[in-house]
Amino acid sequence: MSGFDQLVTFIRVADLDRSSAFYGDVLGLQMVRDQGPCRIYQVSGEAFVGVCLATEPFEPDDRVIITLVADDIEGWAGRLNEAGVTIEKPPTEYPEFQITHLFTRDPDGYLVEIQRFWESLG
Repeated sequence: MSGFDQLVTFIRVADLDRSSAFYGDVLGLQMVRDQGPCRIYQVSGEAFVGVCLATEPFEPDDRVIITLVADDIEGWAGRLNEAGVTIEKPPTEYPEFQITHLFTRDPDGYLVEIQRFWESLG
């Protein structure tokens, strides 16, 4: 056994096209697989997020946070504003965690964090 090769986080969505517009167009993630009711987007390297059409009504789980790591938090805030996306928490520094981040929500209400570590993880 050699460990794991990739990470895919799947979330349920109410409208596949609306979610695809957010993850593909607004966030600029490349769709790498269209499985019909699920679409998988590459975040970086071997990390992916999959959006799957829900088969029954649901409420997004606030215990789930999709965190995307980037260097330019202010630039992302501008891009989200230009796309008409509401920023719930503007870019904020947290010295105790050595991060700068912002929060928004995707079209289904999942919490999306864009974060910069002051010191790279790896």
